[in-house]
Order: sequence, then structure tokens, then C-alpha cells
Amino acid sequence: MLFSPVEAIEQWRQDQRDTTLLSEWVDGNYKVCRYLVRDAAAEPQFTFDYSISASALSTLNAADTAELKSVDAILQHLRSDTLAHVRQIVITGYASPDGNAASNELLALERAQKFRSLLDSRYGLSPMYPVRVETDVESWQACDAAIRSSSLDDKQQVLDILDSSDTEAVKEQQLKRLPSVWSLMRSQILPSMRRVDMKIFYDVDAVVEVRTLIEKPQPKQTTVAE
Repeated sequence: MLFSPVEAIEQWRQDQRDTTLLSEWVDGNYKVCRYLVRDAAAEPQFTFDYSISASALSTLNAADTAELKSVDAILQHLRSDTLAHVRQIVITGYASPDGNAASNELLALERAQKFRSLLDSRYGLSPMYPVRVETDVESWQACDAAIRSSSLDDKQQVLDILDSSDTEAVKEQQLKRLPSVWSLMRSQILPSMRRVDMKIFYDVDAVVEVRTLIEKPQPKQTTVAE
């Protein structure tokens, strides 16, 4: 049980958190109020990397293995924490922009769906929580920040290609005509775009008890006539 001064409740109300009065009673010289406070918790996010064209985590690398252990830990915690309420789990499949656009859309969707199936088989996820699947095919312009921070000599030429109004297919062909640029793209930039992200959105309830001293009326002062 968490005990807090009145100022804390007022601050929670000012923050527009969901505060519900559960009960109130008098204990000696104090009025006691018990509140249920629901607040949005931090939203954990996990990222799993995929090989080019792969739609399943058939062979786990060290980073993916560590992420699965983290997912296992937080799901075990949420199962035992009666004050944590999962609002939604969002699984987003991504694909890099190279290649056929329609195939990339399908690949991103397959990654997300197969990852959900993996979690269902390991944890029984979907029957326990609302799970939403989303997809996102990265654009070439999403490489902008990585190119700006790179040491490429022809950096501005690449940025002009990325920021142009040309189609994604045309941009890809222009980038492939620059060997050093395409080598950097394939080895350092595009791999991080082939992934699945998992976000857990949940609320945490806290029961807060506030004790307020009851002010008793002061006796009236009487004046004696002289």
C-alpha cells in the first residue's frame, strides 16, 4: 500500500491521470480516502533483425536471442503483476526498400504474422492480450540520416537522390550506379530495415491512501463585561 500526501493526489489530477475514489472513512482525527490511480506506464519495445528476404526467425542471432529473453521476462512479470493491465501489443513488420515494392509489402506482413505466431506458440500471447499486426516498407528517404552521418565522399549526390521526387525504383537504380554507395547501403544501412518491432502498451494501477486531519471547530471566545 502506498501512502501519499494530499498534494500528490492533486498533482495526479492536474496531470489528468485516471483517479477514482474507492472509499472514505474517519479514523480518529483523520479523514481517510483511498483512491485507485491508473497511469500509463513506459512502453517497452523490442526489435528483431531478419536476414534478407527471410520472413521467419529460423536461425536466431545473439541479439534476437537476447531480445526473446527480455520478452519472456516482461511477459512473466505482467502475468504476475495484478496491477498492470496490457491495453495492446503491436507487432510491426518492416522491409527494406530494395527490390519489388509489392513483394516487400508481402514480406513485411509475413514477418509480422509469423512473429505473432511464434509468440503465440511460446507464450499463448493472442488469447491473453489484444494483439495488432502492422506493416511498414521503408522508403529510400529513410536512409537520409545514415547517409548524413557516413563518411562518403559523394554524400550530397546521394542525398539529392534520396530527396528527389523520383520513384523508389528509379532511386534504387541511381544508387546502384554508385558502387561505394551501394556497398555501404547493402552492408550497413539496409540490414537494420529488415526487422520486426514489438511494442507493449499497458497501464499500471496504484492504490493510494490519503489521510487528512479533520479541523475541529474552535470554541467561541466569550467576553466578560466589566
